[in-house]
Amino acid sequence: MSGTPTSALNDALRIARFDLRESIRTRRALVLALLYALVSAISSYIYIKIVGLSDAAESFAGALVVDGRADQAAQAQAGAMVELAQNTAYQSLLKLLAGGDPAIAAHLGTYPAMVLIFVWFSLTFLPWLIALTSYDFIAGDLHHRTIRFLLLRTTRGAYVLGKLLSQVLLIIVIAGLSMLPVLLLGLALVRDFDLPGTAAALLATWPILVFFALGVLGPIALASQLVRTPAAARALALLLLIALWALSLAALAGQPFELLDHLTPFHYKVGFFRPALFDRLLTALACVALAAGYTALGFLRFRRRDL
Repeated sequence: MSGTPTSALNDALRIARFDLRESIRTRRALVLALLYALVSAISSYIYIKIVGLSDAAESFAGALVVDGRADQAAQAQAGAMVELAQNTAYQSLLKLLAGGDPAIAAHLGTYPAMVLIFVWFSLTFLPWLIALTSYDFIAGDLHHRTIRFLLLRTTRGAYVLGKLLSQVLLIIVIAGLSMLPVLLLGLALVRDFDLPGTAAALLATWPILVFFALGVLGPIALASQLVRTPAAARALALLLLIALWALSLAALAGQPFELLDHLTPFHYKVGFFRPALFDRLLTALACVALAAGYTALGFLRFRRRDL
C-alpha cells in the first residue's frame, strides 16, 4: 500500500499508462475518435459550403455584363456589396459566439474561420461525447470487481487520480487526431488553402480543447464514483451534465444563477477566447479546479464504499 505522496503519484502515473493502453485497445477509444472525427468533418464541411456560396456570389458579381460587355462599375459595386455582406454576417457571428462582448469577438476574429468553426463545434459537442464514452472509467471496475486487485497495490486516491489522468491523456491524443480532417478537407476542397497558418492555429487551440475537457471530466468522475454499474454511471453522468447545462442557461436570467454558473464547465467556454493571456490562464485553472473539486466530491463517497 502506498503511503507517501511521491509513491502515490507514481502509482497514479502507472495506472494512467496502463489504463490508457487498455482504452486504446477497446472500442471506447475507437468510438470517441470516430465521433470526434465526425464532428471535425462536419464543421469543416459547413465551412467549405459557406466558402462555396461566397465564391459563387463573387463569380456572379464578376459576370455582370451590360450590352454584352463587362460593366466595371457594376462589377465593382456588386463585389463591394458581396464583401460587405460577408463581413457583416461574419462579424455578427463573432458577436453571437462572444455573447455580445466586443473584445472577445475581436479576439475570435484573429482565428482562421475554418479553425474557429471547428473549435466551436468541438467545444459544443465534446461534453456529451465524453459523457457517452467515459462514464464508466471507475464504475466499470467496480462492476467487474477488478478494482479489488488494483487496490492491493495502491491507495484509492492514487487509483482515482490515475484513472482520471488516463482519460485526460486519451482526450489529448484524440483531440490532436481530430484536427487531421480539417487539414485534409481544407487541402482537398478549399481554394488557396493556407496549410501552415491553419495548422498553427489548430495547434494553438489544442490546449483549449484539453482544459475544457478536463472541466467536463470532473462531473463525469463524480458520477462514476457514486454508482456501481456502467448503466447507472451513464445515466447519472448524463443527468448531471444536463443539469449543469440547464444551470448555465438559467444564469442568463441573472442572480443567483449567475453565481452558480461558475460551477459548470459550460461557463468557461467563452473564457478561453478572452484577449488577455492572464484571463485565458485563469479559465484553464478554473477548469482544473472543477475537475479536482467534482472528483474530490465523489471521492468522499468512494473512499468509504464497500468494494
